Amino acid sequence: MPRPLRRTRKRDAIATMTLSSGIARATLAPLVALAAACGSSSATTRLDAGGASDALRPDDAEGTRDAGRHADTGAHDADSHVDAGGSRGLHVVMGSGWMPGHVVDASGNVVQLHGVDRSGTEYACVQGWGLFDGPSDQASITAMKSWHVNAVRVPLNEDCWLGINGVSPMYGGQSYISAITTYVNLLTANDMVTILDLHWAAPGTEPATGQLGMADADHAPTFWAGVAAAFGSNGSVVFDLFNEPFITDWSCWVSGGSCVKDAQGVSYTAAGMATLLKAVRGAGAPNVVILGGLAYSSDFSSWVKSVNSIPTLPAPLNGLTLENVAASWHVYDFNNTGCPSQYNNYGASQRCDTGAGTAMATSITSVLAAGFPFITGESGISAYKTTTPFSAAQVTELEGWYNDVLDWIAQQGQSYLAWDWNTSGNPYLLLDYTGTPTPGFGVTYQKHLTGL
Repeated sequence: MPRPLRRTRKRDAIATMTLSSGIARATLAPLVALAAACGSSSATTRLDAGGASDALRPDDAEGTRDAGRHADTGAHDADSHVDAGGSRGLHVVMGSGWMPGHVVDASGNVVQLHGVDRSGTEYACVQGWGLFDGPSDQASITAMKSWHVNAVRVPLNEDCWLGINGVSPMYGGQSYISAITTYVNLLTANDMVTILDLHWAAPGTEPATGQLGMADADHAPTFWAGVAAAFGSNGSVVFDLFNEPFITDWSCWVSGGSCVKDAQGVSYTAAGMATLLKAVRGAGAPNVVILGGLAYSSDFSSWVKSVNSIPTLPAPLNGLTLENVAASWHVYDFNNTGCPSQYNNYGASQRCDTGAGTAMATSITSVLAAGFPFITGESGISAYKTTTPFSAAQVTELEGWYNDVLDWIAQQGQSYLAWDWNTSGNPYLLLDYTGTPTPGFGVTYQKHLTGL
């Protein structure tokens, strides 16, 4: 069956944020308040362990490589404390005093997701040949669990969900909704968190056959109202409002408007993140919602300012709060660092930054410093084939960088997923759906997860 290649990313210029080296360690007092907010005395010690706030300081960046994998930040694997029903009641506890915020469960335990993206549900339906690309049964989830995966991000297509713009009834509308619901329920029954994201969209009567720069006002709010109504009672589901905005205007990101063009260069009316958030909350869904930054979710230079502006917006967007809101960060070797890649002709002299340096270059550190948590919705490296343009030394460099990024994320008590659990496209983790990893990328991520 045909499968579209992963979209080629342009390496974007990313503003670098510098934090003061004089940031003091957070005191215990804010942590007591955080624990009280969740109604759990045990949350105090779990959030206090490891001193994650120190990792935000630039003078610690070089030490991150040597800090040891998965220093105890108090974060708990999501599959270690799940109720029999599988619904965790996930919510956000904001940080303070330079202590990062966290996603926690109903008991106040910090939840750290380490998962995979499962592509297919964004394109098979609109291309008219299926609902999934590859298996979606229990055996396929068991293979994921053998890697210690505890979260799956499921990309969605708004036309398929809504059954519009020529999508076949076999793969759109109720057929699509039922298939997604069955899959989410199966993941939940396996004690896995599900992240649902709006991945492919299109305005008006255009078919949703690819990514947009920003969500469209024509269909995206209606899409999210429906998705939120369907899964708002499932506390193990997280909503990723729009995959990888690639606009350059933060005001458009917040409020939308006539500020973006489609793939044909035609202007359309965008729905900003505030409108999408309103659609979710208007449907009565309290779920954790994550918002990606600009430059394909790799630029967070004005994310905090932009998000904080949402509660101040006038009608019809007034009344929104930032409760249960977090960031969605995407990090790859080819768009965030000086790693060898196709964009520097696979330069032999290129050296990747540290994990902490990569985080600072994208300003995701500013999100943590402001008290918001983040989920790394996508990550990966370009070395995933035996026939590769990279030298052995460069593959080692990429693998080391990727491990360092994952270690840095873990040390903050945050979460990460890898793109993707598939056997083709780029990059991909699998040689087959029993869980055999690709060389380089797949082997590195599998070893990382199974070593947890």
